[in-house]
Amino acid sequence: MNKDYFVFIGDSLTYGYGVNKTDNWVENLKSLQSLNIINKGINGDTTTNMLNRFTEDVISYYPKKIFIMGGTNDFLSNRPLNSVLENIELMLKEALTITRDVFIGIPPIILKEDAKRLFMPSPTYDYCENQLPLLRKSLINLCTRYNVNFIDFYKITLENYESNIFMDGIHLNLKGQTFLLNEFMVILEKLSYNN
Repeated sequence: MNKDYFVFIGDSLTYGYGVNKTDNWVENLKSLQSLNIINKGINGDTTTNMLNRFTEDVISYYPKKIFIMGGTNDFLSNRPLNSVLENIELMLKEALTITRDVFIGIPPIILKEDAKRLFMPSPTYDYCENQLPLLRKSLINLCTRYNVNFIDFYKITLENYESNIFMDGIHLNLKGQTFLLNEFMVILEKLSYNN
């Protein structure tokens, strides 16, 4: 393929649930990068489904760069941490067969009380909230083992959640999308500076 694709696979946090397409952080990367960005985020997706569609939605483009983020919906479905990690590691291994430029997104925090009030009732918000920091630690270790970059959306949202960045306790509003975009750009700029 003669195009330099940058494929993003994930859930609603990658898709941009609740904001206009033009306001989604992935879409906004298009105006800042010369790569052809393809957003394969699907609302409600789990890492199991992402793994099932990985070859068709990511590998088939032979992309120059790949971004992978998931886990929140797995935890909201009461799935175990080791299952999420196994799925992400399998996607990472497959991605590394075609490019070294792989980025792992660490999912943002959730605000369980806001989610109960503004999104929908769920008995798994506590579980999800408790698993996300464990996922963060495990993903950082995974990225270190495979020598790939990670974007710590967990940390940036934890440090800034009082700045009104959430729409409903799970999904990010326009201001939150800007935080994600800026955090991603910091990593890309560091990489281009070091190369």
